Amino acid sequence: MGTYVKKTNRRRYEDRKFSVRPVHRDAPDLHKLCEVLIRLTLHDSGQSRIDRRAAEPPDTYRADTVATPSDEGHRPTRSETVE
Repeated sequence: MGTYVKKTNRRRYEDRKFSVRPVHRDAPDLHKLCEVLIRLTLHDSGQSRIDRRAAEPPDTYRADTVATPSDEGHRPTRSETVE
């Protein structure tokens, strides 16, 4: 058998040289970042408040009452007023 013949022009990993260059960028705008953070926090707390309120029974909730036999058969006549 013959010797191995390289099929690409790429360098071997050991022959590569890596370099790191810094990228200088402007400093972040802290006022905008704080405003966004505050808005996100308020939105999340508002959403969680909505979820909690939806799970609670309403303040005007009335528990079901058990009808007594005397209440079932009584219907007001035309002369009686219903309040």
